[in-house]
Amino acid sequence: MFTNLEAPDLITVAPPQRLKKVLQDLRFFLREFRKKPGLALTAIISLALGIGATTAVFSVIYGLLANPFPYKGADRMINLAVVNESGDDWWVGVTGPQLKLLGQARCLESVAASWGTWNLTTTDEELPQDVPSVQLSGNAGSHFGVPALLGRTLIPSDAPEGRDPEPVVVLSYLFWQRHFNSDRSVIGRRLQLVHKNYTIVGVLPSRFTWNDADIYLPLKITNDPSITLGPLIRLKPGVTRAAADAELQPLIEQFAKEDPSHFPKKFRVRVKGINDRYVEHLGQSLFLLFGAVGLLLLIGCANVSILLLARGTARQHELAVRTAIGASRGRIYRQLLTEALALSLLGALAGVALAYRLLPLLMRWLPEFSFPHEVVISISSSVESVGGLNVRWHDKCLIGMEFPQRRAAVIVLHFHPDFECGPDGCAPSILRGCHGHVTLLPSVPGRALDQNHHQPKPTKTNLNQNQTKTN
Repeated sequence: MFTNLEAPDLITVAPPQRLKKVLQDLRFFLREFRKKPGLALTAIISLALGIGATTAVFSVIYGLLANPFPYKGADRMINLAVVNESGDDWWVGVTGPQLKLLGQARCLESVAASWGTWNLTTTDEELPQDVPSVQLSGNAGSHFGVPALLGRTLIPSDAPEGRDPEPVVVLSYLFWQRHFNSDRSVIGRRLQLVHKNYTIVGVLPSRFTWNDADIYLPLKITNDPSITLGPLIRLKPGVTRAAADAELQPLIEQFAKEDPSHFPKKFRVRVKGINDRYVEHLGQSLFLLFGAVGLLLLIGCANVSILLLARGTARQHELAVRTAIGASRGRIYRQLLTEALALSLLGALAGVALAYRLLPLLMRWLPEFSFPHEVVISISSSVESVGGLNVRWHDKCLIGMEFPQRRAAVIVLHFHPDFECGPDGCAPSILRGCHGHVTLLPSVPGRALDQNHHQPKPTKTNLNQNQTKTN
């Protein structure tokens, strides 16, 4: 007896009806856009300039400050340095025995070593090539924490203590592309360097470019005090640089007593992050540039607000008429909301497209060695599903922050004329728009006019005048 329920039909029909109303609102927006394109185009251009400039500059700042290196715990990787009496930085090198003592410090999570860069020559080809090489200690693979693209990275068995290193080599991504034409079967093949054969055991990903080397070889660590190694250090989580300076000060003073020629007479330890020198060189200029485009963003928002306020004032009569003939407040809100979202979306898409054009220009203006080569600067955003744009992830924090603010501003300004209608409807607005002519408003359900309030009460004089006209 309860088989003919109407609820499923209502649930099925309601969404298409709502979608149909939204499409109607969009068609109305497009008609208004075609009739008066100047205002909409000006607003879209203002939004596009603000979004495009801020997105491009933020991409550069993000690449330099937030994600410059692909290494494990890159924000905790430091260079060992001391400061002399004049305030100048001295980079500290260590010997093999000193490297072992350094690895025992409680504030350090990982210590590795590098040596080079040296140019080696390929001797198994008709045309020899110079190949920049860097030698790394056997634990360098785990220290950097970057998995190989093909094969493996260096491991401790490649450089056993007290023995010569194994004849193995790990290729950089660019050398693998250039020399082996990106051949994925390169693992296990031979590469002859200075008449010595090395077995290729791995290919590193494209962002691993430590010291800009083409190949990486295992390093033999000896007790020879004349061989100075470059320490690669990563702090333990939670250890501040000030705490590391305090703990390493007596240890470095001990190293200075063993080899005074490599240290200033008086110094204090001051470790530095591996990205500090790039930030010191370019960070201030980037923040000034970001401030400039931020000002452009504010100017664009001000332009859009003025345009929409002017348009809202011009639409008061239109909205009053729509309310008078029966349009509900919710229906007008939906129309204004649809127009605001469409306008902000068009401005956002134009801004992202502009950012793609601005970023290469911005990169060409910057000095050549302003960034470490590990940095990847690109327009990366969660909007890759919108408009088929080929973008990635990291600007989600920028565009996700910026777009809602712009949408909110545009929506509020679109609602401005409707707010002026007040709780009693838009009748006062339509009366103001009639320039002194009397307008009869039809009765609207739920919003009927109070006739005692809007129509004058009959008087004796009015009745006599009516009777005279009738006669």
